[in-house]
Amino acid sequence: MAGLFLPFLPFADSIGSKIWITILFCGVFFCGWICPFGAVQDWMGLIAKKLRLPRYKLPQKYQQYMQLLRYVLYGLSTLNIVFYFLNSRFYFSHSVAAGMWDWVNGSVLVVFLLTSFFTDRPFCNYFCVHGAAMGVWSVLRPFGITRQESACVHCGLCDKACPMNIEVSATSFVRHPSCINCMQCVQVCPKNCVRYSIIKRP
Repeated sequence: MAGLFLPFLPFADSIGSKIWITILFCGVFFCGWICPFGAVQDWMGLIAKKLRLPRYKLPQKYQQYMQLLRYVLYGLSTLNIVFYFLNSRFYFSHSVAAGMWDWVNGSVLVVFLLTSFFTDRPFCNYFCVHGAAMGVWSVLRPFGITRQESACVHCGLCDKACPMNIEVSATSFVRHPSCINCMQCVQVCPKNCVRYSIIKRP
């Protein structure tokens, strides 16, 4: 349970300090580039697109409330109130590495993966407490996704590409705690006005 308290003690140990210093300066990269459960959700989404299955994003008026769920769950977890389905991400890693299988955790895992056919990263968006913990501190970062307003044509492709359903087109610097630095918005921008860089002070 020590990891759940690291956001409040970000320099508690040598390994933790390196991780949290990176988050404080550059934002969250683990979720977008390293987390195996996040990667599999992305793969399921790619398969769904190839099969031309319908894909859904919550409207922002609902997303802004739903995304608070993982912070509520994170707050409860720091009080040792842990819900069983929150083990899904860790169970995935352990089952792949050691061939473990537990029907309850496995069934929850399958539900999240099947849901990934129809919406981007459902577990990451609304249930991942460790992503929430990292995201809280990432809002302090000086480096992140920036958008040059003068060059933007407001095509909305960056918003559609974001797996965390962030309105990239509505800000000049994405300081959103859900941003996982996946760079999807950077890749799809037709005017190259969305980049990863240091925030420009006014």
